[in-house]
Amino acid sequence: MDDAPYTDDLDLGAVSTRADLAARLRLVHLRADNPSLRTLEMRTRHSGTPLSRTSVADMLKGARFPRKAVMVAFLRACGVPDDKMDPWQRTWERVASREEGPTRHGKTQATASHQGQASAAQPSQSVGQNVESEMQAQWPGADRLTPEDNTSADATGMSQPRGQIKEPAQANEQLRSGSSTKRRPAANQPRPDDLASEREARNPITRPSMWHFPDRTQITLVSYRLPPNQRPSSSDPSNPNYVRFADLADLDTLIDIYGAVRAYNPQSRVVIMAAQDLAQQDVATHLVLIGGLTWEAVTPWFSRIFSIPIQAGDPFDRGAIVVRDPANGEREFAHTLSGKEVVEDVGFFASGENPSAPRRRLMICGGITTRGVRGAALCFIDLQMRERNEQYVLTRFPKGSTYCIVMRVPIMNKDPLPPDLSKKENRLFEWCAVNTKAE
Repeated sequence: MDDAPYTDDLDLGAVSTRADLAARLRLVHLRADNPSLRTLEMRTRHSGTPLSRTSVADMLKGARFPRKAVMVAFLRACGVPDDKMDPWQRTWERVASREEGPTRHGKTQATASHQGQASAAQPSQSVGQNVESEMQAQWPGADRLTPEDNTSADATGMSQPRGQIKEPAQANEQLRSGSSTKRRPAANQPRPDDLASEREARNPITRPSMWHFPDRTQITLVSYRLPPNQRPSSSDPSNPNYVRFADLADLDTLIDIYGAVRAYNPQSRVVIMAAQDLAQQDVATHLVLIGGLTWEAVTPWFSRIFSIPIQAGDPFDRGAIVVRDPANGEREFAHTLSGKEVVEDVGFFASGENPSAPRRRLMICGGITTRGVRGAALCFIDLQMRERNEQYVLTRFPKGSTYCIVMRVPIMNKDPLPPDLSKKENRLFEWCAVNTKAE
């Protein structure tokens, strides 16, 4: 595969159960662009451990604990490189040591009994479709099944513990009454968008998040294009090792945000572009602006209609983020240096309704240095901090409001750490303007 899914933020050390492992594997699958079961099977057909569609489905639902070789084959088929496999194998060994015999194979006495009932009843195709619907609700990649996938899954489903119908008594009653073979009137058929929304609501990866945009429209990630004298040689198209986005600033943050946005919005188009290339049609999408220079570049578009009290300009040149505090006038928040090394940076995060497009969001991650920018983004990406920080934002600012937070960004071993916004000492400045139209 051309692009390896980003996995460094998955916190495999916290995985202790089969369900934890399945959740991480589903996230890898999403970040690999949701390849269908048939695609995964084809990719591993000639490998030492070929995958079957049923085993992959059971693994991603957590219905069956996989063999280590199956998990590794799945990760490779999703594009995870071999040098990233050791943490996954150690995680598998840790979970395997806690799995008990009957549950390790995903088959309890109750499940076996239910399978016997289903086999004896010879369920019709509509019950098989109910199973597929349940599978789609539990595992978001299931809606990528091709017709060939469905045929194979139905043919093998009776001999595998994959049905997992939550209400077998109701399903059997439908079989006895013959109602399972009747088509519902077209007027009562749920629309595809309704089914997809229901799956997203039940999928923990796509539940409401800072990076989830439920309307599935385009999401544009914007970074600043570096001046020619600061661009690496790989940014030159004539270079044999040309890299398309090598001339963009804050690449670490761009990669972090891209991974989160793709994971939470697998059906949306995500576009990366330079701030200098923004056109009117791009501004009317969901926008994520990365870096202080990006905010300065787009200020002419938004200065009057998205007037957060953070001054435009390059914070690095000033050595501080400058805010216009309505209560205390102009204030500066500078980073902390030890010699020439930054030991604590300052970042800011802003969010609100995109004033150029109703029901679209505008988000900004900025900082004095690249570490401040990345720390502001990691607030809502890092597995350990994102829920705490999002909960703080939800309780602190009214729904539909435009707000910004200036924060401390601690640095350890030259890398930024996501600040805990629930702690007052980490928040340097806050501002909020309620958007009454959005309410």
